[in-house]
Amino acid sequence: MRYLRTSQDFLFTQLQYLPFSIKEHEISTLNQMSWLMKTAAIEMRVTSLNRQRSHTQRLLHLLLDDMPVKPYLADGEGGMEDESRSVSGFLHFDTASKVRRKILSILDSIDFSQDIPEPLQLDFFDRVQIEQVIANCEHKNARGQVVCNVKYLHRVLVAEVNALQGMAAIGQRPLLMEEINTILQYVVERNKLLQCLHAKRHALESWRQLVEIILTACPQDLIQAEDRQLIIRDLLQDVHDKILDDDAAQELMPVVAGAVFTLTAHLSQSVKTEQKQPLALPMTGQSQYVLMLDGSFTSSPGSEGISMGFASIGDSSLHIILKKLLDFILKTGGGFQRVRTHLYGSLLYYLQIAQRPDEPDTLEAAKKTMWERLTAPEDVFSKLQRENMAIIESYGAALMEVVCRDACDGHEIGRMLALALLDRIVSVDKQQQWLLYLSNSGYLKVLVDSLADDDLTLQSLLTPQPPLLKALYTYESKMAFLTRVAKSQQGALELLRSGVIVRLAQCQVYDMRPETDHQGMYGMRDPPVFIPAPVERYRQILLPALQLCQVILTSSMAQHLQAAGQVLQFLISHSDTIQAILRCQDVSVGSLQELASLTGIISKAALPGVLSELDIDVNEGTQMELQGHIGRFQRQCLGLLSRFGGSDRLRQFKLQDDNAGGDRVNKRDEIELAMQQICANVMEYCESLMLQSAPSFQHAVCLFTPSLSESTNRDGPRQDTQTSVVPYWHLPGLGIIVYLLKQSTSDFFSYYDSHRQSVNKLQNVEQLPPDEIKELCQSVMPAGVDKISTSQKYVLARRRLVKLINNRAKLLSLCSYIIETCLFILWRHLEHYLLHCTPTDSQDPLLSSRMSFKKGRLQDSFGSEPNLDFSSGLNRVSQHDIEQLQIEATNSFGESLQKKLLDIEGLYSKVRSRYTFIQALVRRIRGLLRISRT
Repeated sequence: MRYLRTSQDFLFTQLQYLPFSIKEHEISTLNQMSWLMKTAAIEMRVTSLNRQRSHTQRLLHLLLDDMPVKPYLADGEGGMEDESRSVSGFLHFDTASKVRRKILSILDSIDFSQDIPEPLQLDFFDRVQIEQVIANCEHKNARGQVVCNVKYLHRVLVAEVNALQGMAAIGQRPLLMEEINTILQYVVERNKLLQCLHAKRHALESWRQLVEIILTACPQDLIQAEDRQLIIRDLLQDVHDKILDDDAAQELMPVVAGAVFTLTAHLSQSVKTEQKQPLALPMTGQSQYVLMLDGSFTSSPGSEGISMGFASIGDSSLHIILKKLLDFILKTGGGFQRVRTHLYGSLLYYLQIAQRPDEPDTLEAAKKTMWERLTAPEDVFSKLQRENMAIIESYGAALMEVVCRDACDGHEIGRMLALALLDRIVSVDKQQQWLLYLSNSGYLKVLVDSLADDDLTLQSLLTPQPPLLKALYTYESKMAFLTRVAKSQQGALELLRSGVIVRLAQCQVYDMRPETDHQGMYGMRDPPVFIPAPVERYRQILLPALQLCQVILTSSMAQHLQAAGQVLQFLISHSDTIQAILRCQDVSVGSLQELASLTGIISKAALPGVLSELDIDVNEGTQMELQGHIGRFQRQCLGLLSRFGGSDRLRQFKLQDDNAGGDRVNKRDEIELAMQQICANVMEYCESLMLQSAPSFQHAVCLFTPSLSESTNRDGPRQDTQTSVVPYWHLPGLGIIVYLLKQSTSDFFSYYDSHRQSVNKLQNVEQLPPDEIKELCQSVMPAGVDKISTSQKYVLARRRLVKLINNRAKLLSLCSYIIETCLFILWRHLEHYLLHCTPTDSQDPLLSSRMSFKKGRLQDSFGSEPNLDFSSGLNRVSQHDIEQLQIEATNSFGESLQKKLLDIEGLYSKVRSRYTFIQALVRRIRGLLRISRT
């Protein structure tokens, strides 16, 4: 390459004359252009790697400029003036003198149409047999083209004529030889057609390779973002126009689809990079991290002078690209599924442009009133999304049919991309036209029923040495799409009708849980491998099913009991697995995410009244068995509070090395979030059990005994001689609730400080010290941070800070919920024990038997397992227990804790919602503790 570069400036000189136009020698001309473009692509790649910017820049100007080429020095050096030039310098002169970009002219020179020879008209030979003979004579020539050997075919046909016998054959021999010449002439034309198509495909491949090198390998700063978008727009529109022509050869579709995929990917990336440029504007009360295309930016003070919208290419250009993409998909018809795979990928990249990027949850958004939110102007993301959806819907059932068919059948990669495309379209389809079509045409039922077929295949993936994991990835795509459908109320109803949860209950793969690898404790010691361990593969199968159940339970409002009944059947069908997960002592990311999803489902499904919704004939024996399952779920969920409400395992985890690597930092965030989610789910479950099972305050179902020893003994080792009203495994004491309340309060202030610090850092990323920037970048990109530019480091640091801010915002939300629920449960229990509970040592036998009868009746109405007797603790509560409870509660619920709780309400709860409960609950609990029992 160095020789070609220094010898008469070969490449630049030759590229100046592209495209060659010699119609008489089309095939050889195309081949010459192909090899020249491939060589130019290699040259640009090499000079970019060697940082020979001037060489790369000259070639880029030659190929991309839309102005007449400026003469260059013979030695290939343009001097300092040329070094400082960029492509954009040529894009803003007088438009009258513009010329067509050379890269587009090269594409113009490739004729996508192809003349096909007329089919054979034969009088003597059988046409089908002749086609078979021609196929048998085909071979690959030196250039790899499949052509027919004309000489060999001539010998075969002449031998056939010579073999004919009789006077008639002798008389017709001249006519037969004439027909042989016709056949040979046809084959020569056919060979020329094949060679021409091969040359065109080769030239198109070389053009695509050159374009890809320009967009990916060349230094980004040589082409400004605005010019890059304009160039990609022109390339996309021209290549679509050529392939959508009625005369375009179908053989060129695969190459064009690959080029379209690459171009759309770079267009999406370019637009999103432009959106993420921070604007340093002096906005009071707002973060400096303002997205250029954020809708709230239009109403910000001082922003009137900034043009909005996708400024570089405009919405209209994007709409044209979308229409051409959809036309291309429809042109492929029933075949060409591999071509459509590229086009689905392109469409997904295009739809990402209108997707609002991750924004930091600074806790400021909730300050806007509902009226301000309703009357806010439509931001550019929502506008483009709405217009995109209108264009997609204008194509009607024809497009729906193609995408839905590919999602249900065909090649695995095609199915995955079609499902991903359906997922994206359904998420933005406000009119739910696609969901309606999926339901009415039966495609949704086909997808649900295919889960039964996936069951056997997925079971084979849990062996230590599995076959290919394609089936697992297809299953994940399918479940992700079904989960997306379930996020709307109508979608959840359609899935319930199609029996998706019944199908999941019938799948046996969920019962094949492998043994946990205890070497991977804390999720940090597993070596990175491409094929995940059997336990990880199992979680990839189970977690999507749990998430689907959870989303259906959340979305199905009118049919909530029906959904809860079906989910309860799913839990009971796989009860051994469910109980193994609830008992699992592993503290890894995967096991905690399993627990978080499972407790979220149990808190909404294993409730009183759900048994009546089961679609089975329930006799007395079955009723007891079902109640037994539910009771075990309830008991094990309550047991989780002692593990995750600030347990020893959590303390061990928090003492892990703070200077861990990026991957460990991310896993620590995930583990912390999962633990808080588990506590929040269990507290929600306790609240639901109390509210649904108690007809009044006087007849409350108490889940916790009147003992705060759980809290007082927590700092030291647990004593076997612990003074509890009932054994620890039977019913936990209120001490666990008080401890969890204190722990969550402490965690809240820790998360709040971390959140505020991260927001401040995000506003002043450029002022952070280099070591801190490097540490933030390593959390996103563990290796190679030192090799990227400072601007890219700032981008990675911002991305990490946004993720950290949103993680802390979720933790704050969970802590706030746990605190409110703990206060509610503590208040209800204290009110029952201090006001309505009659101690066993202060009542007469008649009253005692009456109370026992009342509590037994209450327990029957609760419908739980007899072993989980929530009233048994009440029958043993003595006067001393109640007095001790009041003393300990007064000491534990002191002024400092009350002040912290009220501070949380002022800092967070009142900012997030107009309705707050902390102050009212604190006031009621304080009032209860001041009552003196007589």
